[in-house]
Amino acid sequence: MLLGAVEPEAAPIAIGAWCVAMLFFWLWWSRLRFARLLRDVPSTPIRGVFVGLVETTGRVEHDDPLIAPLSQTPCVQYGWSVREHWRRTQTYRDSKGKTQTRIVTGSDIVAAGGAEVDLRLRDETGAIIVRVNGASWTTKDTFSRTATLGDSLYHTQAPNRVVPGSTGRRSFSESSVPIGSIAWVMGNARIRPDGQALEIGSGGEEGVFMISLAGEGRHSFIARGLAITGLVLGTGCAIGAGIALGGVARRILPGFTEPQAALLPVAVSAALWFLLITVMWSFIVRNGAVRVRTRWERAASLVDVELRRRADLVPNLVVVTRASAAHETSIQRAVAELRAGAASEGIFRILIERYPTLTADGSFLLLQRQLTETESRIAQARIFEIQSRERLLERLQSFPEGLIARIMGVAHPPPALASPAPRSSLPERRSPG
Repeated sequence: MLLGAVEPEAAPIAIGAWCVAMLFFWLWWSRLRFARLLRDVPSTPIRGVFVGLVETTGRVEHDDPLIAPLSQTPCVQYGWSVREHWRRTQTYRDSKGKTQTRIVTGSDIVAAGGAEVDLRLRDETGAIIVRVNGASWTTKDTFSRTATLGDSLYHTQAPNRVVPGSTGRRSFSESSVPIGSIAWVMGNARIRPDGQALEIGSGGEEGVFMISLAGEGRHSFIARGLAITGLVLGTGCAIGAGIALGGVARRILPGFTEPQAALLPVAVSAALWFLLITVMWSFIVRNGAVRVRTRWERAASLVDVELRRRADLVPNLVVVTRASAAHETSIQRAVAELRAGAASEGIFRILIERYPTLTADGSFLLLQRQLTETESRIAQARIFEIQSRERLLERLQSFPEGLIARIMGVAHPPPALASPAPRSSLPERRSPG
């Protein structure tokens, strides 16, 4: 009944404006969520990468890299294209129905290609394999040139055919991820199939997998800019929908003055828009706080795992090393006694002595390596836990985000982890003697 009183164009315009507003709402929601995800995930060195969503930075390496076809750059990913420029005469009818002609220009892609391979990312703490299937790439331009018919490049990597109206000009462009460049990677860390180490790839709860030469800062800046753009334009569309219904309000609300009747649908439409934004923003804040707390709980459990590993591993390594040293000491003593006894009795002379192979030095080196690696793993786990704790405390102590998160059930973390290691879970072993 209300729609019957609406002017013919008012309802479609209002509905269309709200549909566009929802598109901008989706832009605001998706980009804001992504920007907050970038802020919530701490950047870790490669040695500090643990299972789950991580972000890290390192130098790109590969033992057998790809060669980009245009620039001949060794790389792990490239994409190239060739565009043929054309100039054509187009016939059309003007507003009076007369036939007219005009010149139009443009270009078509006549050839394109690309390739990618898994890469190795390295920093001063170590290296990790990155499985690139499903990754979103941000590359750098490595080739850009325009060639004419007389250039040898014109027929390179492109067919000999030409498009209709060709001007005899082709634009060649190429982008890639060169070997040795610094790349920022955000993805899902998981255990490799061989079980020996971790790798980064696609998957995970968030479904984010990016390999970028631009760095985290640029992606965060762009995401926030798009979120603000979506918010502003969506607000404009919601207000526009209310303005479109202003004439209807003046008809069906005779008790209001004309300005009041015109402003009422605008106010209602804007209020609905900001209510939608507020509710969704509250859920984004709450879900982000839950995500940060879950990451801190995982980091805290990793510290406990590494401490328990040290409690299980180091005492037993010490026992084995002591036993090996004691065994070799007894062998050396026995050899010395045999040599002294043979020489004193004068029965025979020792022409050649073959000493048994001694391996205690290898045991001590293994113990030293395990101690160094264990302490490094504990240090990296603690750094990850501290960073995650700081993110969670920062989130919960800010206003109004912290208030919203606490109201929706996200509490402060317990006191910091105690430094003593837990008791070993293995039965105690005693060294011989």
